[in-house]
Amino acid sequence: MPGHSSPTTSRVRRWLLATVAVPAVALAGVLAWPGGGERTSPAAAVEVPIDATVADGPATVPTVGSAAVLSAVGAAAAQAGGSIAVVVLDAAGAPLVTGDAADDAVPTASLVKLLVVQQLLARDAAGSLSLDDDDLALMERAVEASDDDAMSSLWVEFDGAALVADAAAEFGLTGTAPPETAGQWGGSTTTARDQATFLAALDEHLSPADLATLTGWMQATTGTAADGFDQAFGVLATGSGAGPVAAKQGWMCCVDSRRQLHSAGVLADGRVVVLLGDFPSGTGWAEARAALDAAARAAVTAG
Repeated sequence: MPGHSSPTTSRVRRWLLATVAVPAVALAGVLAWPGGGERTSPAAAVEVPIDATVADGPATVPTVGSAAVLSAVGAAAAQAGGSIAVVVLDAAGAPLVTGDAADDAVPTASLVKLLVVQQLLARDAAGSLSLDDDDLALMERAVEASDDDAMSSLWVEFDGAALVADAAAEFGLTGTAPPETAGQWGGSTTTARDQATFLAALDEHLSPADLATLTGWMQATTGTAADGFDQAFGVLATGSGAGPVAAKQGWMCCVDSRRQLHSAGVLADGRVVVLLGDFPSGTGWAEARAALDAAARAAVTAG
């Protein structure tokens, strides 16, 4: 896969900061990466993107140790009767916080969309497949608006199960796998550690232009998803302290009587925050969201 080598110590910080200052409205047009090419995004988002810069102001300064963060995350999860797997990495990819459930496999819900889109961008750049404007529009919708119909179309057209398996092998994601039931892409499995590993290594697996494209889509998350779900939770919640963030959200219910609510992203200072929430189906969305919001407020203080 095409990519570029970079010093580990600046890896995550460089790829996010290079785009974080671009206004959200500009991200729907031509996305350029310094020293690289550019890709034209064919379809602007219908929804107004969440503007974390305006909503949150400056990001919280990381000052809190791992034990305090884990205690706060655990308390938030317990309040909602569930668990929240948490991993926080610094800008060099080193662990700041690793919860006990970091390696527990849970359904990905919509987080799997990033794996599929990353693989498609990389293969298009390598010439092993050719993406047209319609494909790119579907990819954009799958990331920004978490559009399930767009994802289903991509999954069928490009063999999503194989893409997930290949992404897991390429990134060394030992707890990530395609769904057991064909076509049920939200039933793919992953872990908090795997999601953090994937986000931290994106710049080693995408060309600069494609990295800027994916980052732009992640930063342009719509306030309301295609299915009507409010995406302003976790690291994207107003008042989370995360500041500008490139994120992907995920939610699903009620396979095996469980409810999943996930939030994962890269903060402006390069830290990676992953929160995978698993709750009984009897826990409502409001309770689960409150738990993820509280966990995010704690996680962004890790340093």
